Amino acid sequence: MLNSHEALIFQLSAQGELSLDDQRAILTIPMISRSFAPRDFLGREGKSVSKCAILTQGFAVRQKLTSQGDRQIVSLHGPGDVLNFQNAFLEFSDYDLRSVEECSVSFFDASAIRSLAAERPAVAHSLLVGAFIEASTAREWMLNLGRRSARTRLAHFLCEYLDRISLQRHPADGKYELRLTQEQIGDATGMTAVHVNRMLKALQTDNLIGHLGRIISVPNIEALMDAGEYSRRYLRLPYF
Repeated sequence: MLNSHEALIFQLSAQGELSLDDQRAILTIPMISRSFAPRDFLGREGKSVSKCAILTQGFAVRQKLTSQGDRQIVSLHGPGDVLNFQNAFLEFSDYDLRSVEECSVSFFDASAIRSLAAERPAVAHSLLVGAFIEASTAREWMLNLGRRSARTRLAHFLCEYLDRISLQRHPADGKYELRLTQEQIGDATGMTAVHVNRMLKALQTDNLIGHLGRIISVPNIEALMDAGEYSRRYLRLPYF
């Protein structure tokens, strides 16, 4: 499990250099850790939010629901991600946060981030860059959902998922745990679970992935990236 203060420093430092004084100030922020079971809500759309949250263990998603209860997963989040920086400046959340598996989350007052941003230009700069990266990621997801074929869309989604869980340090054997169900993948890619299954089989047939239960193997990550028209530039992921 990540140390929550170190993860927050790392997250902000990835978007711009922080001085030692900036880092010491972050270390003084009180944090409270909580554990969540799979599919727990970490936050709800429309609720007033006074705390920010950083994921220190597990995997989570942001999601939005239609009035009929249909779900669209709009982003993926792994250890080290701050899940709702915008709520330091926007009172109400416009999405749900939900765990995919058992998660540990550290919460801290949103007012602490507002104060740091007001007093420390480097922190404000990092928050601004982070907001731009989120917008870049949202544009990529929009293109994926709106214009790419189902096969390309799934390959692209898998590439981002694998980058997020590995932070670009891919295992030598090319094997990963697929923590999302086919239904959840469908909710992120605009496909039914049946169609996801069909496209997974198509990627297997083309020897781009191997899939057995919760294990997915990727013999050649570059080939999967080509199939998904995927470039990780838009993510600007840090390294742990």
